[in-house]
Amino acid sequence: MFDIDSLSAPINTTSFVDMEGKPASPQKDQFNARRRVNPPGPNFYTMGEGFSMEGDGGSGNGYGRIMGGDGQWLTQYLRRLWSWEQMDFESCFDQMVTLMGPTPSTMNKVFKLAKYRKKTKNQWARDDPAFALVQVGFLLVSTAAWGVAVLGSQFTLGRFIYFFLNDLFGYWMLGGVLLSGACASIANQKLMVHSVHSVAQTVEWLYAFDIHCNGFFVSFLLTHVVQFLLLPILLKDSLISVILSASIWALGLGAYVFITHLGYRALPFLNHTEIYLYPLIAVGLGYVAIVLLAFVGYRINITRFMIGYYFGN
Repeated sequence: MFDIDSLSAPINTTSFVDMEGKPASPQKDQFNARRRVNPPGPNFYTMGEGFSMEGDGGSGNGYGRIMGGDGQWLTQYLRRLWSWEQMDFESCFDQMVTLMGPTPSTMNKVFKLAKYRKKTKNQWARDDPAFALVQVGFLLVSTAAWGVAVLGSQFTLGRFIYFFLNDLFGYWMLGGVLLSGACASIANQKLMVHSVHSVAQTVEWLYAFDIHCNGFFVSFLLTHVVQFLLLPILLKDSLISVILSASIWALGLGAYVFITHLGYRALPFLNHTEIYLYPLIAVGLGYVAIVLLAFVGYRINITRFMIGYYFGN
């Protein structure tokens, strides 16, 4: 058993050596002595400067706990929102273009950047809020365009603020927090690969939110941009309108699910990540049901339903 009295004893400066086999400095000796007395947990690893995370090693406790001196990780992340010169918007737009790639291998290049960040900054998640900030800007423009198109002269400043905040906090942020939390919890509890030859890791919540942002962007292009451009066709009471609307939403939801799968598949300490593809079954069944019902006379136009629900018109 460890003798607590040994803590007050002088440290032998020749008892430790550095990586080259040379005697370590007294400062290093003192540091190493403390590490031997009170070593960090097996799942402790840093998330870059000012960050740290202590995971649960897949023991069933969910995300792991994000640490960092009274929320330093969040403070530093949000502080960069006011430092425009530190944001890499060029890389942000490059990633967005890559996510629109025609093949899964093209989309997967975005998640290869996460592996690079892990090697250089010891964190999987983006430490640059540019990607999220640009999406907020897209939502701002989208809210204005949809409001003018649907409500016309009835679209007031008050309604614009209401719809934008509803989109931002209810649709993008709250939905992202819930979905990211659920996916990260599943990964940490059910999909971890345990090995005695590697340091135990957990899925960072911020990385899970990054995955949500990646999937949301492609889904946004389909359900907000493409659907908006096709409104004159989609709002008609016809079979083509019903099938086209259902196709857009099926592609949007399917893209979100598939990109989520790619994000978790990129983590080398997870297995059976195909579980994140299971929602595609529900999307496919829903699409087939809407098309079949349309052919027998029951037309469910998702675009018209969403406009009525969202704008009350």
